[in-house]
Amino acid sequence: MQAVDLTGNDRIPILMETVAALSRARTPQQVLGEFSAGIEKLEGRDGYVSLSTRGLEPGSYRITRLIRDDDMATGMTATDTWSKGPELPIHRGGFFGSIVEQGRPQVIRDLKLTDDPIVGDQLAAFGSLMAVPLFDDGKPLNWAVVLRRDPAGFNADDLEDLILRGNLIGTAIRNVLANQQLRDAKEQIDREVHQIARIQRALLPAKMPAIPGLALGASYETFDTAGGDLYDFVPLRRLTPDGPADPRGPWMIHIADAAGHGPAAATVVAMLNAILSASPAELDEPGDLLRFANRHLYAKRLDGTFVTAILARYDPVSRWLTYARAGHPPALLMTPDPDGARLERLEEAGGLPLGIEADVHYDEQTVEMKPGQTLVLYTDGVTEAMSPTGAQFEVGGIERSLNECSGEPDCVIGHVGQALRAHEAGRRPADDQTVLVLKVL
Repeated sequence: MQAVDLTGNDRIPILMETVAALSRARTPQQVLGEFSAGIEKLEGRDGYVSLSTRGLEPGSYRITRLIRDDDMATGMTATDTWSKGPELPIHRGGFFGSIVEQGRPQVIRDLKLTDDPIVGDQLAAFGSLMAVPLFDDGKPLNWAVVLRRDPAGFNADDLEDLILRGNLIGTAIRNVLANQQLRDAKEQIDREVHQIARIQRALLPAKMPAIPGLALGASYETFDTAGGDLYDFVPLRRLTPDGPADPRGPWMIHIADAAGHGPAAATVVAMLNAILSASPAELDEPGDLLRFANRHLYAKRLDGTFVTAILARYDPVSRWLTYARAGHPPALLMTPDPDGARLERLEEAGGLPLGIEADVHYDEQTVEMKPGQTLVLYTDGVTEAMSPTGAQFEVGGIERSLNECSGEPDCVIGHVGQALRAHEAGRRPADDQTVLVLKVL
């Protein structure tokens, strides 16, 4: 086996440079520009003209580039006829008009191109040319014209080579256009997703409310730019119709999680937020509110979409917490203990997620919160977080992380977050992750 010595071949480095440049091209005019430059280096051209018939009547054309070796400043530069074609004049007739009308590759020797009605005498110094149509989707929409001063500068072999190399450019241009269209579409989608995300985040409390006797905290992380988790604190009694919350009045606290993630889930929780905001004032019990929300969400006919939720009514005076669940993971009630925190799963009062059946009854359960106790609510993006080996974090992961925690909101959020990141070990979360903490002072 013996490798061929190619050090004396000057064309291979030029070809490699040209294909590398074509791979970096991001616009059709860049592709044509690199192609033109490659021809110049390989063939030693004296002049180059590119024509476009894109979007024009038969026989019409635009001159998109005209270069002469003795005068590079001809006023013609590479132009993007895909988006800026109307900026260039449309021509008919003249020498190039006959080339376009014939529609076939040509080699012309003893060229005498003077006093042309379109280009005048700009190409009078050239003695020969090759003209090759460049196809796009089977149609000759561009032309490459290579010129030399030598009257016998080209032959049939040169033309065959230009036909092949030139029309490979058509494929490159289509790929560039497709990539550009994909980039444009992605940018548009990204803008819309960011707008949805801004709207969805606006549904969350700007800051924790002042509920007498409670310390509050929340952690909210989205899988994507827009998320499908929701939480809120709503006063059920105000001092005046539009005034501040009655400090002794009850609060409705809820956490919800739309199936899936991203813009679709964010849209669904926005709908849920609107439904809850429009609920009648007399509906101030969690079970009744969930039934109301379920009925209206089901009426939207969102096939395959549902929402899990916990609604809880908290009375700051009695410290009674009445809650109902719609398919949501159970809250954890954390009680301090010298031997480590005791955690109880509030698994009663369960029911179907919202939006699955038309009319669902949701049972309620009431617990008396005691000073020092902490309520931890979360979405399944936390418990279903996966390790690199495919193991879920589960409710047990939350419980283990809180063994040495004081129950303060910052402590709970910090311990759960730290344990969750260690469990995922760098793996990207597959769902939104929310933790909501209420500690009785």
